[in-house]
Amino acid sequence: MLRFPANMAKKDYYEVLGVAKSASADEIKAAFRKMARKFHPDATKNDPKSTERFKEAQEAYEVLSDQGKRKNYDEFGHAGVGAMPGSGGDPFGGVRGSPGGQGRSWQGGPGVSVEDFDLNGQDFGSIFEQFFGGGQGRGRGGGGRGRTRAQQQPRRGQDVDHPVTLTFEQAARGVHLPLQINREGKLETIDIRIPAGVKDGSRVRVKGRGQAGAGDGESGDLFIVTRVTPHAWFRREELDVYLELPISLYEAILGAKVDVPTLDGRRTLTIPPETSSGAKLRIKGHGIQRGEDKGDQIVVMKVVIPKQLDGEDRKAIERMAEKHPLNPRADLGW
Repeated sequence: MLRFPANMAKKDYYEVLGVAKSASADEIKAAFRKMARKFHPDATKNDPKSTERFKEAQEAYEVLSDQGKRKNYDEFGHAGVGAMPGSGGDPFGGVRGSPGGQGRSWQGGPGVSVEDFDLNGQDFGSIFEQFFGGGQGRGRGGGGRGRTRAQQQPRRGQDVDHPVTLTFEQAARGVHLPLQINREGKLETIDIRIPAGVKDGSRVRVKGRGQAGAGDGESGDLFIVTRVTPHAWFRREELDVYLELPISLYEAILGAKVDVPTLDGRRTLTIPPETSSGAKLRIKGHGIQRGEDKGDQIVVMKVVIPKQLDGEDRKAIERMAEKHPLNPRADLGW
């Protein structure tokens, strides 16, 4: 099952985000964004306490933002997190990324291949346990243990399975990670490069980094399944990264230059005059990188209407409406 830090398991997810148990999905999302802005490592210069608060908020949001996980949590508490309906058959049944039961495969570098699966909101821990048989860093396949002396001959080593949890940025841009792998009963730390572009549910195969073979047999492979935590601002669609940008009514009408976050730092975005809510602007080349391919960042405008208008303000708007009559539903055929 999905394992959370000990201090996280003791905390109520609603209390972590500071929302009521009756909170709507929008309220939960807003609470998470507020905490992310306050405790994100980039904003707090990696202060340990703030980083821990940020991780707690991520864990809470991951559960409460998913309807199925939230229902299980409300009914069974922390014990319900990780429950996945149904069992048996192909452990990746229902989560395969393409027809025929296979994920989408691509090369992540020399000796590294990646197979992407769509988790469809299902629990990472449950899928990992069913796929690999439970546990972390376990060997499978090949191996030469339990053989008689007469059978001792060159034999391929066991494959090693290991789950990792990545931030959105690490998954998008790649990261070097020190992993503790159990080799022949001993923990060994090895440095692994997770290629840029993995997603939630990717299975990374690193050739030859599993258990050593017997005799002159080749070593097994290391299989890593990635879990990617949600981001406060970004969401991923294929290789594109989407960002919802709140802009004022005045910026939408008159145009403006606004600094926006990207995976590569802040960029200045020019908003054309007369931009409608829902309009999309593209920042080329700032999406997910995968091999030679790289997506774009899509910025979606969200126009924010001013509140507490007085009588003079309303009259000015009414004069504008009379001067520029507009029915945005005219072409819908309603």
